[in-house]
Amino acid sequence: MKPLKRKWAQVSLALHYLGWGLFVVVGLIFSDLLERDFNISSFGVGMLGVGLMLLGPVLWRLTARCPHCGKRGGPLSWVYKKSYCSRCGHVLSFDDGPVHEEETPLNQRPRYRLKRGWARLVLALLIAGLACMAIGGLVFTLLMPQPQNEEEFWNAVETSWAVRDAAAYSFLAGTGLLIAAGVLTRRLKCPVCCQGFAVPWQRRGETRWCGRCGAALFFEDELEYEKI
Repeated sequence: MKPLKRKWAQVSLALHYLGWGLFVVVGLIFSDLLERDFNISSFGVGMLGVGLMLLGPVLWRLTARCPHCGKRGGPLSWVYKKSYCSRCGHVLSFDDGPVHEEETPLNQRPRYRLKRGWARLVLALLIAGLACMAIGGLVFTLLMPQPQNEEEFWNAVETSWAVRDAAAYSFLAGTGLLIAAGVLTRRLKCPVCCQGFAVPWQRRGETRWCGRCGAALFFEDELEYEKI
């Protein structure tokens, strides 16, 4: 059984937080300094930061697979912490952890039923938020004039009021919906450790395992539960 490599988890986390740093600190806070003194586009730095933020999780998903069931990804940490696969419930073995780590049998772990309504609401907010952001991006890309350089780009933004506002409001609405979905995911957290959580797209009757404590998490509709 081949263990997961800690170095890929560390590289993924480093890329993710480096992207946040470039986007927030360099691209937003020091944007005037970059453009005035160093002639560097703050917009390009910000987009580079967004790319690195996304690259970190993608790299981890490509390089990490559960040794038991083959599921990609899993809990990320810089140093070793005992974690479980959300699909099969077995302990994920890392090259910097114990060779054989004791784990509670699956049929002896606590089981917790979560409310399906919160999962549906979170999933609806996620889909609506992503759709609004995509619509805003398409409106801005397709209806705005095509600039040849950065100066023409900002001139187009300042003059095309209707298109700019429609794209901006759609993008902001999508961002707000995604933030609301992130806040409501606390309703899906594991009742034992309050760190792991059930995914909102979990199918009916499917059991997922908390990635931090290994507890069984599942959804069951209220009416179906009353009929049993």
